[in-house]
Amino acid sequence: MIGLGNVGSHLYQAFLDAGIEVSHVLIRNGKAPSFLDNRTEIINNPEDLPHDQLVLICVPDSVIPSLIDAIPESCPIAYTSGSVDLNSLPKNRTIGVFYALQTFTVGTKVNLFEVPIFIEANDAEFSSRLFDLAWAISRKVSYANSEERLHLHIAAVFINNFTNHIAYISKKHLEAHGLDFDHLKPLLKETAHKLESITPFDAQTGPARRNDQIVIDRHLENLDGMQREIYELLSKSIHKTYFND
Repeated sequence: MIGLGNVGSHLYQAFLDAGIEVSHVLIRNGKAPSFLDNRTEIINNPEDLPHDQLVLICVPDSVIPSLIDAIPESCPIAYTSGSVDLNSLPKNRTIGVFYALQTFTVGTKVNLFEVPIFIEANDAEFSSRLFDLAWAISRKVSYANSEERLHLHIAAVFINNFTNHIAYISKKHLEAHGLDFDHLKPLLKETAHKLESITPFDAQTGPARRNDQIVIDRHLENLDGMQREIYELLSKSIHKTYFND
């Protein structure tokens, strides 16, 4: 494995839990994390990776092409990115995708058996091998081509990254008025819980859904800058979704 950050650390532990040994990890700073198994050897140079073994790349998208060039040619490679198109990478290498659609943070445990993992490869046999590897740690494994994976990633940014940022805005707004973000946590949990049983369209509530312009205007009067812009833009989007005018 190359990289033991948010994604890599979770996959590493999941492989160990499934009885799959990770022989080497490439870590840039060379420091062994506390969870590293004593059978795993730390290396600092991709050229030192053992030949003929699968290399799983868990690093930012921009680094993937240069890493592939440095990995021994006998090694099949899989990367964990949601957005890097497989067709943009060398055709003469055995390369695949091992994309776990989840938010990962070091130190926060995730049940990977419930996490969707999407597989793609430029070789049918390698694709099947990656599927089997994913099946060892998850029961939600599917094939997805690069275009499908891109759209999954876009949707994931909306539902996770943007939602989290809105939570950050909410927290800053409350703090500015001496109020506690903990008051919103039950609401946040129920918002996600409802989507287990009904569609986002049916779950929508709030002043924009009710077309209550009086409440919206009052809220806007108490916001400024980018917070006001975001509130106004999202309210317009909700209004257009339900009233189409």
